[in-house]
Amino acid sequence: MADESTMEFDGKTVWITGGGTGIGKAIAAAFVHEGARVVLSGRGAKRIDEAAAELGNGVRAIPCDVSDANEVAAVTGRISELCGPIDILVNNAGVTVFKPFLSTSIEEFDELTAVNLRGPFLTTKAVLPSMIERGGGTVVMINSMAARQVFPNSSVYAATKGGLKWLADCLRLEVRASGIRIINVHPGATNTPIWPDPVRSKHAERMMHPEDVAEAILSACKAPKSVMIEEIVLQPIGGAL
Repeated sequence: MADESTMEFDGKTVWITGGGTGIGKAIAAAFVHEGARVVLSGRGAKRIDEAAAELGNGVRAIPCDVSDANEVAAVTGRISELCGPIDILVNNAGVTVFKPFLSTSIEEFDELTAVNLRGPFLTTKAVLPSMIERGGGTVVMINSMAARQVFPNSSVYAATKGGLKWLADCLRLEVRASGIRIINVHPGATNTPIWPDPVRSKHAERMMHPEDVAEAILSACKAPKSVMIEEIVLQPIGGAL
């Protein structure tokens, strides 16, 4: 248990999408340790409920499909009622398929676009007005190395992550004068359920851990108010898989 006098985010409200497993859950644990009021959301109620129970310290779980504008609006309002204004939004929810372009279905294209790009658009749009009014706040976009370099069998995923990078970069210019930080995070291979089990089994020792990514994000959010860490790029020590 951290010394209460050193809790950087005591009283701050942090909303983490896709918070039931992997990087999202690790980020939640890091903010809980710093005294934040943490809210996890995701499409699987059972998963986020279990994560919230495991994390303890008043972590709340509120189901949300980030691609649904009505759900996002409702959940944003619910969080504000329960925990106060949202100080930090972590757009972590994401999906992928590892398929060649010609094998990727229209339905898969729509799903990846809805979650990976429409989702952060909707959640960020929902929290920004309050942040602007209060003169501060942080939005963290969990992006991917796929937005920065070419990987086989990831064309649609890369397109959504490339779009997210430029959405965030443009938004940053629009809101930085309001004291709002927009942080793009590009993790390399991290051992989470987004990877197929055979890949995780084969490369686990070479992959980063979710906690590694969470620590970098926490450090960026701890930066002095006069500083914005705009982009974080993280790779396994041995490089890309």
